[in-house]
Amino acid sequence: MTPGVGLNTWKYVGSLNRELKPYVEYVKKGWKVKILTFDKDDIPELPEGIEAISFQDYRLLFFLPWKHRELGSWADVIKTNQSVHAYFYTFAAKLWKKPILLRCGYVQGEYLETTRGLTPKVRLYQLVEAKAFRQATHCQVPTKELAQWVQRKYRVPEQKISVVPNFVDTEIFRPMPEVNKIDKSVISVGRLVPVKQFDLLIKACANITGCTLTIIGEGPERKNLENLARLLKVNLNLLGNIPNEELPKILNQHQVFAITSKWEGHPKALIEAMACGLPCLAVKSAGIENLIDHGTNGWIVISNSSVISQGLSLLLKDVNLDEYLSKNAQRFVKENYDFFKIMNSELSICDGMINYVF
Repeated sequence: MTPGVGLNTWKYVGSLNRELKPYVEYVKKGWKVKILTFDKDDIPELPEGIEAISFQDYRLLFFLPWKHRELGSWADVIKTNQSVHAYFYTFAAKLWKKPILLRCGYVQGEYLETTRGLTPKVRLYQLVEAKAFRQATHCQVPTKELAQWVQRKYRVPEQKISVVPNFVDTEIFRPMPEVNKIDKSVISVGRLVPVKQFDLLIKACANITGCTLTIIGEGPERKNLENLARLLKVNLNLLGNIPNEELPKILNQHQVFAITSKWEGHPKALIEAMACGLPCLAVKSAGIENLIDHGTNGWIVISNSSVISQGLSLLLKDVNLDEYLSKNAQRFVKENYDFFKIMNSELSICDGMINYVF
């Protein structure tokens, strides 16, 4: 797992079952799985075939190859969950002489460069992350754009990178016609942090009479968003963290999904909303444009509260447009991001790494 992140972190944000789902599939295919976790509290109960190895102090990760050398003997393949500080794991795999798949749902170095600029600290981080990508036996990123960025920025050969998108469980994320919609309702999902630009969304909803805005997620911006909504008289519901399996019903209670982030890598929340058949409005960014074809399976606008408001008003009123976007969005997700299709790609990569010769 990402250094400092534990199974209880996944449980707290409501994503534990979703994050474990791929590893349950590994077990079904005959693999044995051990997860290195940084929990300080009791570890949640895990599905059969999955074991947790506790490493409480991530600051000592440099000593992982020696502290847990039995893992090096036991494992056939090492796999990261994200690229964040993945160097510790590629270093361990190198000493253990075991193949490692550097898997990530976004590239931390690209995120930092986009949101903070190329500061000295960001450049230093990228130098270390680039070494991790080059040391990895194989790299797995979610989009073609990120694969090209890693090739160009980190000088990783094209043949060493596979594009495997984030998955959606389309068996639970689906339209629910039996669920009643809230009139003039907009929903969004994400951490309550500045990069998500929920303030823009609140300002946009303030211009729509009778609009209800629901945001699922938790974070340090909660108080600021509550104050802004109160000032602008927006009916805002901040639901906090919700278990992933409960999201489909809540999504289906709303008319429109909106994502207004300054940056996105490959947003799971957007894909899940598309799978549920919600007409989706998104602010233009690199992580959005590889998912939404404007006017076909979603609606893209610039990062401006007035323009966002106009887009939301259109989607809240135009039933024919909503139905067109909804059908295309569902089809797009099923064809490209269905769980079993994505898992087959990842399992194929790991199967091919077992007999890697150093």
